[in-house]
Amino acid sequence: MKLVDLSHPLVHGQQTFPSDPKLSIVPHGTTRTLKYNITQIVMGSHQGTHLDAMYHFLDDGKTLDQMPLDWFYGKVHVLRIPKAAREEITVDDFLPYEHLLVPEAKIIYDTGWYKNFGKDDFFENFPSLTQEASAYLADRNIRMLGMDTPTPSRDWYEVHHILLKKEIVIVETLTNLDQVPDEFTFMGFPLNLQGRDGSPIRAVAQF
Repeated sequence: MKLVDLSHPLVHGQQTFPSDPKLSIVPHGTTRTLKYNITQIVMGSHQGTHLDAMYHFLDDGKTLDQMPLDWFYGKVHVLRIPKAAREEITVDDFLPYEHLLVPEAKIIYDTGWYKNFGKDDFFENFPSLTQEASAYLADRNIRMLGMDTPTPSRDWYEVHHILLKKEIVIVETLTNLDQVPDEFTFMGFPLNLQGRDGSPIRAVAQF
């Protein structure tokens, strides 16, 4: 058995989506001041590698604590869809994988964009899922859609609504996808934040 970390480390001052809270990870006490080390962490619920609950965009959608645990665990298929900066991800990109896009399937698409994490344009020039492609995936009734981009699309408002209305878990900002096979067991559990919209996760591939 092998385990591969699919999560970016959380580091003080790390980039965030432009309108999100900034990440702060600072010592609160040390073995010299309090006799133990403890850290103060301030961040948004969608920092780094994370997942979106339905409530993120839908006021009547499921919150993290209302989502079944098996939505965050199970066999996943990786679709290799290499894309350049600002290139669109279209329905045609998914057609070769249509046999995998079945109800309840967990899917991750790998554009290669995770290699740009930490660069100035990571949150600006990422490959973008079209509204048509998101509707195509929603119609297939998949359970989870993971990606190596910070958000599915530059049409983020419309695409999130399309996917989350069908209760598709959106997992964003995955990494290390070149280290995993095309099929593996995915584990990516959120914090049990009652009534909330999303959470950073420690995404792990097991194979």
